[in-house]
Amino acid sequence: MKKYIYYSILLLFISSIAIAQEINIDETLSKVKQEVEKNNFDKALSLIEPLRAKFPENEDIQIYTGRIYSWKKDYTASAKILLPMADRVNPNPEALQALINTYFWSEQFEKCITYCDKYLELNPKDTEVLKIKVTCLEKLNRDQEALDIISRSDIENSTQAFRGIRTLIGRKAKNAVSASYLNISTSDPGQSPFHYGYVEYSHKFSKSAIVGRANIGNVSDNTQMLFETDFYQTFSNKSYLYANAGVSTGETIFPVAKAGLEYYFKPHKNFDYSLGARFMHFDTDDITLVTGQLAYNTGNYTLAYRPYYDTSNELFSHVLSLQRSNEEKERIIRLELQYGNVPYLYLYNGFTQPLKAYRIGLQYQHRFGDSFFVRPIFLYEDEEYTPGQYRNRFNVQLIVTKRF
Repeated sequence: MKKYIYYSILLLFISSIAIAQEINIDETLSKVKQEVEKNNFDKALSLIEPLRAKFPENEDIQIYTGRIYSWKKDYTASAKILLPMADRVNPNPEALQALINTYFWSEQFEKCITYCDKYLELNPKDTEVLKIKVTCLEKLNRDQEALDIISRSDIENSTQAFRGIRTLIGRKAKNAVSASYLNISTSDPGQSPFHYGYVEYSHKFSKSAIVGRANIGNVSDNTQMLFETDFYQTFSNKSYLYANAGVSTGETIFPVAKAGLEYYFKPHKNFDYSLGARFMHFDTDDITLVTGQLAYNTGNYTLAYRPYYDTSNELFSHVLSLQRSNEEKERIIRLELQYGNVPYLYLYNGFTQPLKAYRIGLQYQHRFGDSFFVRPIFLYEDEEYTPGQYRNRFNVQLIVTKRF
């Protein structure tokens, strides 16, 4: 009887210790998670490392420790903890997930793909891991492999997750061709419509791009052409330079010669800004425009202001625009308010006078498939064509683009 009581007390004592240990683990992990939520990763590690040393067989503790190191951006320490559980014959799926994140965040994309493949052998339809693998392939410029995965029938319904990657791959296209038609009509009083069009070809290099454009204009049965080139050069600090030059076959519809230069400074927080000038030589006059832009970006919206100052005629013009963009769909809708002799796209009248003009415009861009774009543009203008006399002016344009 005494032995029975003794062993009962001993078993109760051992059970109490075990329960206390278990409660201690739970309490410690709870404190660890609280510190992680506060981004106090060093404090969290100081709490969890003794647990990891005391219970090396507890893989949940090991994996969570590895995750903390990855959140701390100590990717080497994270991989060292996770690799033994990921490289064995029967890998721990959670360890594989944690290791995938570690290699992805540290931009070790080749290794990340290797462990994505190991995880996908266990869970082939895991959308998140598939997305990470496709992203890694895109980063390594293995675009066709990425597109092959996206187009698989079993993930075709997950287009929301992969649309952004499709867009990134599409934007890597080196070439694009565009065609445009612009009609300018007037009423009260009216005159014969003006017709303008262009075709252009653009090619992107690693840090620059060049555009060749042939414009044609027909005004009052007179047809002229303008040939021009745009050049873009990007710099390592995310600024870039725009340059333009062109010559025409006439002297009235287009300038005889034109040139432009604008520098877009490195973005500062949510602000973009630039400074530049445009020069146009007409047969009867030379026009110099000083311009620039200040833009504020917030989420999908951009609010921008661009002034033009005609130094020859001492005229100020203003453009205020609000644009909403959908980066994944490459869709744009833009509202513009203009005042003064604003050059509409590539056009500018050499016979400027200090007349008033108020404009409101709307343009929209829609992508069809992965590489075909349509952009309709409408601009209404209340134009003072002679002092004190106004008329309606309608600018309607359509631009279609195919990139490849």
